Amino acid sequence: MSGYFNIFLRSTISFIVLLFITRLMGRKHRSELTFFDHVVSITIGSIIASVAVDRSIKTIDSIIATTVWGVLPILVGYISMKNLFFRKIVDSEPLIIIQNGTINDKNMAKSRYHIGDLLMQLRQKNVFDITEVEFAILEPNGDLSVLKKPQYNTVTTKDLNIPTNYKGLMTELIINGQIMRYHLKMINVDIEWLLNQLKMRNITNVNDVIFAALQTDGQLYIALKNKIT
Repeated sequence: MSGYFNIFLRSTISFIVLLFITRLMGRKHRSELTFFDHVVSITIGSIIASVAVDRSIKTIDSIIATTVWGVLPILVGYISMKNLFFRKIVDSEPLIIIQNGTINDKNMAKSRYHIGDLLMQLRQKNVFDITEVEFAILEPNGDLSVLKKPQYNTVTTKDLNIPTNYKGLMTELIINGQIMRYHLKMINVDIEWLLNQLKMRNITNVNDVIFAALQTDGQLYIALKNKIT
């Protein structure tokens, strides 16, 4: 029983220390957490979990380690508020992924941000057509901030009593130089048609294409390195 009681006691102490540290670190909405915040949280959790079951670890050692890991992020946060350069080192800085309607492939590579992730986050912002985007900025916490082109801002056609046409989803044809063969079959075209479309735009290498999609109006959207056709 003494062994079980020891685990109970160590777990209780660890819980109290964790509660104190979380209160000390302050409140932060989950969506505001950066990668650094997640790493700190995981590390503190690992220390707390280890001391609860590993009797070879002294309780006082774990308390000191947890306190250090709790106080240092507070100190880092304080310095970050005072020093912009230090903040960029710790939290990184926002990266422009789409600028003036053009995909910035250099920033995508810099942040290891996949075109599929971009399309997913645009859909989460109710943007299903990439041509509607003026600016898209990848925030340090991984969120995507989107500014639509003026003509796509939310003045509804219903408010203006204007009849509307159906606007469905774009059909993705090329992603990072890879041809989506299944999507070609869906729209009853073949690779030859797609390659001819590229040649008409003086594109001879599919690998130069970051993203290509067929819009519902029949227009082909193609994004190259820092260029849109």
